[in-house]
Amino acid sequence: MPRPLSAAARTKMLDAAQAIIVADGLDACTVDEVSRRSGVAKTTIYRHFTNGDELVIHAVDCMKADVEAPDTGTLAGDLRALIEQYVGSVDPAVSRRLYVSMLHRALDDPQFEQAFYRTREAEHGPLRRVLQRAMARGEVDPEIDVTFAMQFLQGPFLVQHLLRPETVVLDARLDQLIDLACRALAPQPQRV
Repeated sequence: MPRPLSAAARTKMLDAAQAIIVADGLDACTVDEVSRRSGVAKTTIYRHFTNGDELVIHAVDCMKADVEAPDTGTLAGDLRALIEQYVGSVDPAVSRRLYVSMLHRALDDPQFEQAFYRTREAEHGPLRRVLQRAMARGEVDPEIDVTFAMQFLQGPFLVQHLLRPETVVLDARLDQLIDLACRALAPQPQRV
């Protein structure tokens, strides 16, 4: 009869994997390195995970930011509160490197592609709820596809985050961007 899998060993290996990913990136996170840093034998790692990629994917899944969908009563207030949560919960350098690494791996590996989309979908949940509430309040045109609206809202932040992370700041430019987004998504007057 096989021994039960150790929860303590799993925690140690996932913690080590996350530390490696944060410090050195996805490519540095190997079974050998996780074993060395965690003190967990490679055979134990392979009892928990089929291969190194599965270990990396589980570690990344555990790194998702825990962000709630704010409800300030306005779309502008909700968007600002949501952005403040994201900015406050994730180290921009780590997030940027992880996003690019996962996307790169996802291009060639279906397992990483699924993990990348799971991570993105988890991040979309709060924004989706914010937009749905704004639609119910009449702040967002009900004809707009919510997924398209999410992509529209995330686009400027994603570009800034990837290309110029130092520009993602919570200042007047953010308020201006939120104002532009709210106007673009607002119901349009009926044309006769």
